[in-house]
Amino acid sequence: ASKLTVEVSNGTVTLHGEVPTYLSHTAAYNDTLGIVGVVSVRNQLSVRYPSGISVPTDEQMETEIRRRLDWNPDINVLDLEIEVDAGEVTLRGTVDAYWKKIHAEDLVALEPGVVFINNHLAIVPSRDIIDQDIANDIVRSLEARSAVFAEDVNVRVRDGHVVLTGTVPSWTARWAAYDAAKYTAGVVDVDNRLLVSG
Repeated sequence: ASKLTVEVSNGTVTLHGEVPTYLSHTAAYNDTLGIVGVVSVRNQLSVRYPSGISVPTDEQMETEIRRRLDWNPDINVLDLEIEVDAGEVTLRGTVDAYWKKIHAEDLVALEPGVVFINNHLAIVPSRDIIDQDIANDIVRSLEARSAVFAEDVNVRVRDGHVVLTGTVPSWTARWAAYDAAKYTAGVVDVDNRLLVSG
């Protein structure tokens, strides 16, 4: 925290400074979102590994990332392309569910040396699911979650692209709604436009 600066304007927080890993980069963002009154976060943190840490080469990182993704039973990336340039990782290929795209990024974030991730994995569902079915499944998932009220969330789906709008009482509810959409079959992308009241 000593290497971070925080600016706040009308509920919008901007983070500047350096963090020692990519995981701490995303953790700082998520922790900030959990603060009461925060409306949005601009994460301008840069990742700089401590001088005493041995950072793998781009080639070593690419090998380890490929191995990590290949060995994970939840991920089956077809035509996987991994490019690493000065610690910046770019992923290309296809997966059959949106949550798998996010999970693949989470796995890559664990790799030492990563400073940024460009996730260009495309979602190609393994079966045809009509948009109305996707929307209904998301609403049912919302109704089963205690953290969010389904009536607070408007769900629009077009060609598998989900847009969530409305106002929810907390960031916990906002994340719960996002998760409901993320894990629904047929979803290829989630645009979470939910506002947090207060």
